[in-house]
Amino acid sequence: MKDNNPIKTGNSLDVAWLLLAALLLVAGVYAYYAFEELPIFVRVGGVLVSLALAAAVLLRTARGQNAWQFVQSSRAELRKVVWPNRQETMQTTATVLVIVLILCVFFWLLDMGLAAITRQLTGA
Repeated sequence: MKDNNPIKTGNSLDVAWLLLAALLLVAGVYAYYAFEELPIFVRVGGVLVSLALAAAVLLRTARGQNAWQFVQSSRAELRKVVWPNRQETMQTTATVLVIVLILCVFFWLLDMGLAAITRQLTGA
């Protein structure tokens, strides 16, 4: 089967875009700590803006475009999944809870038995 979306390979300009994105991220984090006198929401907003700018720059690279295609195809696949209805979810949850309770009792009894054996062997 032929792939309609071939994987794009980068060029030397991609390295510059990647460095610019990294520089934007570092600048945002640096500004967060450099401007401690500003309110926290302003500093966090600055970091979020630098993160958004870095993401926009990354989308200009071949790797960024490949990652975006992956995200889009993942969302399409997620829409194809048949999710369980409420009844199936409740039955599965109840089954898991019952098994967990049974195992809790089993390990509690095992612990009591091993503790009794240990007391007998050590004479405590």
